[in-house]
Amino acid sequence: MFRCINIISLITLSFWLIGCAGLGNMKVVEFQTQSKPDMATVNIVRRAVFYGDGVKVEAWDGEKFIGTLGPGELLQYQAEPGMHTFLASMKHSWAVAQGELEAGKTYYLKFNMSGWSAVNLGVAKPTDPRIPEWNRMTTIIIDESDPKPVAQKYISRAQRILKKVEDGTAIITPITDANAM
Repeated sequence: MFRCINIISLITLSFWLIGCAGLGNMKVVEFQTQSKPDMATVNIVRRAVFYGDGVKVEAWDGEKFIGTLGPGELLQYQAEPGMHTFLASMKHSWAVAQGELEAGKTYYLKFNMSGWSAVNLGVAKPTDPRIPEWNRMTTIIIDESDPKPVAQKYISRAQRILKKVEDGTAIITPITDANAM
């Protein structure tokens, strides 16, 4: 009986460790409360919920890889104003949020898992009561001083999802003016 439990524990631990490596080198920074006047700030939130915490979430702005999120982290990203399609992937599940970003505004996207590997990106309204809690999470950005090349196979996967967005076959969470702060 104990041998069976040990084997199951070892297999479970192995699956958790498989997802530990991320595509990007990240660094912890101080949370920026104010957007730059000529940029839009996008905060991508991933709460620690135990379920799936061993797997990293990869975030994209279109075909551009913007960071790897672990549990309990907030990725702060500066985006040019205009139309953006944000992607978040966990293993082979993808979530999409899209909208026109305004300069000087801040947006919150929240990575969510539901059920059996279904994922989505929620978009918060400025009145969301969770925002103060999110602002205290570990804030990260991609470490430009120590870049890690992103393999073409990952870029190709993002391109396939973007093609579905273009074809109208992807489920997209809209980012609207009502989400801007």
